[in-house]
Amino acid sequence: MTVSKDFRERLMEIIAEKHYDKCRPLLIEELERTPHEELYQELLDLMKSLRDEGRDHDEEDVAEVAELMTEWAHPEYRV
Repeated sequence: MTVSKDFRERLMEIIAEKHYDKCRPLLIEELERTPHEELYQELLDLMKSLRDEGRDHDEEDVAEVAELMTEWAHPEYRV
């Protein structure tokens, strides 16, 4: 399984519109077809890409989304 072709686009649209409440449902939806580790790696790759483009603010927002997939997230928000 692989991450959906439009995952990055959908995530960046959510971030651009500041609809952060839609991030967790997007991750849950994506996890129905993508292994946890693969989706997490996709988020890390996206962060690096944004950093390389000088889009630090977007990188920070994606890092916050990625955190939902780690032990750092509060248990009721973790995916």
